[in-house]
Amino acid sequence: MSLNKNPIFVIGVFRSGTSLLCSILNQNPAIALMYECDVWNFPRPLLNARFKRNWAERIEFYNRALSRHRLITQDDARGLEKIRTPLDLYQAFGEKKGAAVSGEKSPFYCDRIEQLHAQYRGAFFIFVWRDPVEIYRSVLKAGQTSRFFGKPGMLSRMIYLQEQAIRQATQVEKSGARIHRVEYAGLVDQTEKVCRAACSFLGVPYAPGMLQLNKADLSAIYQAPHHAYLRRGIIERQQYTEKLVPPAVEKKLQRYRHRWELQQARWLQSPRRPDQALPGPVELHYHAALGRALSVYDSLVRAGFEFLPLPWLRVYRLLKSWVVNPPSGAVDENTSLLKDLQRHWFTILVASALLGVISFIHYHANPHLLFMLFYAIPCILLALVVNVRWASLFVLVSSFISPMIQYEGDSDYQSAWIFAWNFFSRFILLEMLVLIIGRIRLDFAKDGDQAG
Repeated sequence: MSLNKNPIFVIGVFRSGTSLLCSILNQNPAIALMYECDVWNFPRPLLNARFKRNWAERIEFYNRALSRHRLITQDDARGLEKIRTPLDLYQAFGEKKGAAVSGEKSPFYCDRIEQLHAQYRGAFFIFVWRDPVEIYRSVLKAGQTSRFFGKPGMLSRMIYLQEQAIRQATQVEKSGARIHRVEYAGLVDQTEKVCRAACSFLGVPYAPGMLQLNKADLSAIYQAPHHAYLRRGIIERQQYTEKLVPPAVEKKLQRYRHRWELQQARWLQSPRRPDQALPGPVELHYHAALGRALSVYDSLVRAGFEFLPLPWLRVYRLLKSWVVNPPSGAVDENTSLLKDLQRHWFTILVASALLGVISFIHYHANPHLLFMLFYAIPCILLALVVNVRWASLFVLVSSFISPMIQYEGDSDYQSAWIFAWNFFSRFILLEMLVLIIGRIRLDFAKDGDQAG
């Protein structure tokens, strides 16, 4: 079977059903889709410099893209020298499977559609659409166990990526791009019909095995709790027993849903909503600006993994893993600050009183004295008894109070630059201490559970 040189890109906002569609399509022997290598999730001005370097080795370090797809093994990296471009990567995976078409699935390509079309004029684009309220409900559910989905700004990220995906898909389609759209509801409720249409679009025969998700090879998909429902091997909607989306956010997403349905009215068979409002100009600009800023930040972080020395990155990853990830057997509950307050109110009250006493003594003593050791006491208490989040909050407050007392007590400190220096230096040192103490707390928790 000859391999088509035009890649496939399955694109949709995270938690929109792209993983399900990717897994179903990969059940067809003629289709080979890589899972979130994120080769193109990179600052555009740096792409040319990046592809002149050992980028394949770097993406393996970044997200194990090659070993997850069994292109290399942990002890054998032979073959990397043959992968010089992203197309080489897709082709290598397709040839390994004996497929007719190959490509990649990634939610991070929602704002890269124009770029990908310019790079591959004959590429196939499969765009997944899902109700944004359902998407955000799934994001919030995943955020209960995933640090990525629990990050601040996920709503703006989602809105920005959906806006870009619709706009860019419409734009490149006018330029002759091959685009096929899949609605999540149809994928779940009429799977065979959707599969046949996708196969026809890609020019490959339909395979009945595509409906047997329980036999799918999901080894390339990350071992994360939010993928557990997919790993059941059953094609059906996930039902939630709790109402996760706040009413105000749900109304916001309903406004955006109406906007996006109007933009896609030519193909999307949605019920008319004549009484539904649209997002206002302030709302549109706010989420566009914040979502864009967060996406740029994400791509800059990704660039760091490409250009910094690999020994530095390995040490960084080891330290991050040691500090952030709980030891095997220990559980660090991802609860809200309010629930933490209800559970540990006495400890937080004592830490607040200590911080107040230390600030009072510092204010009435000589402001030149270094009180950072004393400011660390309530932070350490919270890191040991409560968690790192509450300790970090006190670190932030302590880092502000101490230089403010010096600012008020001595004219030599009354400079914005000196205040900023003192604030950030204290914050960094105290936060490093808190992270280490927080890890010690998790080790204590593990040992206590094993002893019990």
